[in-house]
Amino acid sequence: MIQVAILSNDASLENTLRAAGLAAGRVTLESLESRTAPPPAALVVDVRGQHLIPTGIAPFRKRHPGVGIVLVASTLDQRLMLDAMRAGVNECLQEPLTREALEEAVRGVIVGSLPAPTGQVFAFVGAKGGVGTTTLAVNTAASLARASDGGKVLVIDLHQGFGDAAVFLGVEPRFSIADALENVNRVDEAFFRGLVEKTKAGVDLLGSADRMAQGAADPARVRLLLDFAQRAYRFTVLDVPRSDMTLDALEVVSNLVVVTSQELPSLRSAGRLAHTLRSRYGAPRVKAVMNRFDKRAEIAHADVERVIGDAVKHLIPSDYFAALEALNHGRPMALEQGPLAGAFRTLAYDLGGIKKRPGEKPQGMLSRLAFRRA
Repeated sequence: MIQVAILSNDASLENTLRAAGLAAGRVTLESLESRTAPPPAALVVDVRGQHLIPTGIAPFRKRHPGVGIVLVASTLDQRLMLDAMRAGVNECLQEPLTREALEEAVRGVIVGSLPAPTGQVFAFVGAKGGVGTTTLAVNTAASLARASDGGKVLVIDLHQGFGDAAVFLGVEPRFSIADALENVNRVDEAFFRGLVEKTKAGVDLLGSADRMAQGAADPARVRLLLDFAQRAYRFTVLDVPRSDMTLDALEVVSNLVVVTSQELPSLRSAGRLAHTLRSRYGAPRVKAVMNRFDKRAEIAHADVERVIGDAVKHLIPSDYFAALEALNHGRPMALEQGPLAGAFRTLAYDLGGIKKRPGEKPQGMLSRLAFRRA
C-alpha cells in the first residue's frame, strides 16, 4: 500500500523518500481517486516549472481532510502560496531541495494528520542491575491489563540484548525491538501486529533484541516508536536500560519509575538517577519504588526517602520463592494472590489512575502500607 503518494514525473522524489525508509510511489490524481484502498498518509505535489496548483488538489483535500499535502515548487511567489493555502496544502518547499528538508516535511504532515496520542507510557529504570526492574515492569503491565477492562497494554523491552521480559511472560518472540527500530518508518497497525507477541497475561510484548539494531543510537527512532504506541495502546510499559540514548527519548513518558532496593550501592545510584531524571523531565513525573523491602533491614524506609529526595510510597515486599516460581512458569506474580501480588496491583493502579475494584482489599501488612497515600 502506498503511504506517501507523489504527484510528479520526477523519479528522484520517489527514490529520495524510499531511501528515507518511507513507502512512496508516484501516482496520478485519477489513479489516486480510483483506488479502493484507503488514501495515503501524505501527498507530495510537484509543481516545479509551473505556476499553478493542479485543479484536482482542492477537491481531493475536501474528500480526504486527513491526508497531509506537501508542495514542491521552483519558487514560492505570493500568488502560488495563496493558491496553495486555499487548496489545503500543509507544507511548501522550494528549490534547492534537500533530502533532509523533503523527509522532514513529509514526516511532519503525516504526524500532524494523525489523531492525538491518548495512551499513557510508564518507564521503569533500575538504579543498578539486579534490583528487579523487569519484574516490576512486567507485573505492572499484567496488573493494568487485568484492571483496564479490555484496554490494550504493551510491554516494550528496550534492551539491545539480554532483556528478560519475554522469559517473565513465558513467550519466545519471533521479532524484537531491533526489528521495530530498523523499520520504524514503516510502522502502522498491521505491521506492528506482526512484530508484537501476544501473551497469556493479556499484554502484548515487543521483546529485547539479541543484536544491536541499525540506527539504535538515534533517540528519534525510539520517540517515533513510542508515539505510535501511545496511539495504539491504552498503556505502554517500558523496561529501560540505563543508557543516555534511551533516557534521552522519554519525553512522552507519563511517569518514570526508578527502581531501587535497600542495598547501599543501589540506593546511592537511585539518588543520582532520580536527580538526573527530575532535572531532565520535571519532578512530578519521577517516582521511586523500593523493591524487595524488608522492614528489618539496616537501611530504613526513611533513609531511602532522604537519599532519593522524595517520598517513596510503594514498597514491594520480598518473596524470593514466589518470584522464582513465577519466573520458571512464565506467569506474572500479579495474576496470583497474596501480599506481593497486591503490592504490584497497587503500584499499577496508582500509575494508571485506576480505582481499586469493589471488594478488593490490600493483602498483608506491606500491601496495606503500599496502599497508603503519601
